[in-house]
Amino acid sequence: MSFSVDNTTTSFPHLRDLIRALPEKICTYLLIGILTLLIFYLSLITTSQPLSSSESQSVARAISLLEQKGFRGEAFLLRNVATFRRWDNWLNELAESENAYAATNFPFEIITLYPDFFEKAVDDTERAMILLHEAQHLKGASEKTAYETVWRNRTKLGWTLISHGVTETYVTIELQTREHSPELFTCSKNLWNDCTESLLARK
Repeated sequence: MSFSVDNTTTSFPHLRDLIRALPEKICTYLLIGILTLLIFYLSLITTSQPLSSSESQSVARAISLLEQKGFRGEAFLLRNVATFRRWDNWLNELAESENAYAATNFPFEIITLYPDFFEKAVDDTERAMILLHEAQHLKGASEKTAYETVWRNRTKLGWTLISHGVTETYVTIELQTREHSPELFTCSKNLWNDCTESLLARK
């Protein structure tokens, strides 16, 4: 008994057609996926409000400050990729916002800035700190990573215990950082057990 190895198309008559149709099917599925994401993105945009002129100016100053302090990558994302809104979209309304200052929808790169961002943050430095946090989410980082990044870089930013330690925003962010990254506060020789703090605790 013998048989030919060239019987693929006769044994599976539809295989060649399936192979030929595969690229077209892949393109179709990709197009459907892109359109779905676009519709989802537009729904987030249309159910929220853009920033006012004065709010946009505050954001621009904070981004410029980030750039001046050496956070050029984050400044680029915030200036060229992110879309800023001043009111919760329908997706944000479905979940409680832990952060009272801002929220980021990843991977849609939409940042919602709440009233506390403009009212409780005392200056452009504090607003830059908040945007530095949200910029980490633009890159897909977790809350833990975002809090840790800000806390480790607060001296570079100019947002320190000495300059802002008594503001409501500083106190709030410190408490949230302790919750998300407790390992940063295990150095008993440093003030408040803060491993990133240059001031030493008094004996």
